Order: sequence, then structure tokens, then C-alpha cells
Amino acid sequence: MTMLIRHRKVRAPMQTGQILAELRKARRLSQLELALRADVSSRHLSFIETGRSQPSPAMLKRLALEMELSCRDTNRLLLAAGYAPAFTETDLSSNSMAPVREALSVMLTNHNPLPAVVLDAHWNVLMANEAQQRLMGLMIEERGPFPQTANVVELVFHPQGYRPFLRNWDEVAAFLLRRLHRDQQARPDPALATLLDRLAELADLDALLHQPPGNDHSAPMMALDIELAGQRLRSFSTLASFGTALDVVMEELRIEHYFPADEATRRWFRNQIQ
Repeated sequence: MTMLIRHRKVRAPMQTGQILAELRKARRLSQLELALRADVSSRHLSFIETGRSQPSPAMLKRLALEMELSCRDTNRLLLAAGYAPAFTETDLSSNSMAPVREALSVMLTNHNPLPAVVLDAHWNVLMANEAQQRLMGLMIEERGPFPQTANVVELVFHPQGYRPFLRNWDEVAAFLLRRLHRDQQARPDPALATLLDRLAELADLDALLHQPPGNDHSAPMMALDIELAGQRLRSFSTLASFGTALDVVMEELRIEHYFPADEATRRWFRNQIQ
């Protein structure tokens, strides 16, 4: 059984030239570099960014292609200029997304008895398999109700979420925070900025960002080290996405599969779901 959760999207109005300059700088491209890639003059590109020239939809699509923009950011550029979006943005619960939901359900179900979730671009859990729901249920039984959020990063940081169960919370929180900052630098996003503000209410972000990495370099990956009902569970995760997405929502979906880092963890999860 999987779980589907709906979320609202956050948008921030900006001028076309501002958005273009913001996205270009986030990719560490100069005006000259982008102009050469798109085969336009740097003067014309400068005029677009300062609002002195109105770009055509074809020009914006070419610039988006050369900057390797996501479907969402390509649409953002086009909409700011008053043009129709190039890509659809379809709710995951809609009829046209039924094949996508089916594919996600297969991946989640096949991963039982190990946890797996589907995340959106802002780390909100959209779907979860039986193993993940069982794991959360056991945590709630031990410590009480979780906070009213489906955001996995906020749950890691929250004192009433995953945080009390994580033996290596500092390491996990610092890792996630650095990942959020990289995402925000690559694609400035009001929703991610809001999430970072929320995390700042829950922890000292500056201290976490400057925290040195752990001393144990014997493992090839960082493991989540959870203590639950007297059992130590160590796992690591992988992130997968759709490779042929031409829709904003579908492109941003990420499937996170958790795997045991030791045999004791493997046996524990196997015994939870028969």
C-alpha cells in the first residue's frame, strides 16, 4: 500500500531579464559565455537581461536549452515574458499521470520490506511504501505524534520528528543542509528559501554548515544510524528519477530507496513485514 499526499506550490513574481540573469549566474556563466553558446550577441543578451529588449519565445527556449534549465525554470522564463509554458505541470493525482503513479507504486512495493518514498523537488514526501509507513508508525508509538509536516528534511531537524532517533543527527543534518544550499545556489527557489528559514528555527544552521566531516572514513557512504525500540538500524539511500520526463512534476519526482548497511538491519526490516 502506498500513500499519496498533495502540496501547494510556491511562486515568486520577477521580471524576465531578472530571472534570466539569476539563472545564468547560478550556473556560473558570464553573459559572453551564454551568448556564444546560444549564438547571439552578448549585447543582445545584455539588453534582454536589463529589459531593453523583449525576447521571443524561441530565443528564451534556446537560452534555456543552453543553460540546461529544468522544465520548471524554462516555463518560469516563458511565463514571465507573457508566453505560454513549454512544458505541462500535471498534478500527480490526475488521470494522465496514472501510468506514472503505477510505475512509482511498483517501485515502492517491490522495495518492501525496506523503506522507500517518493519526494518532490522540495523534499516533501508524496508517496511511501508499507515499510516506510511501518517504520514511522513505530516511531510514533515510541515518542508520540509527529509534527504536521510531510517534509523529510524538516522531520530530520524537528525535535519531535526523526531527530530523537538519529544517533548521528549532526552528521545527517549537516549533509542535508549542504545539499539544500547547493540546490538553492543552482536554482534559487522561494520554497527552498522558506524551508531553510524553517530549519533555522529548529537548529543552528551556521554551526552545522561549518561542522567538519565525521572521522570514520571506513565506509563508502554515510549511513543513517537510527535507534528504535532498543534496535540499532543502519541504512543508506539511493535517489532515482525519470529519465524521459517532459512534465514539470514528473521531472522533479525523486524515488528514494533505503538499503541496510549491515546484516542486523536487514534482518530487522525482513521481520517487520512478512
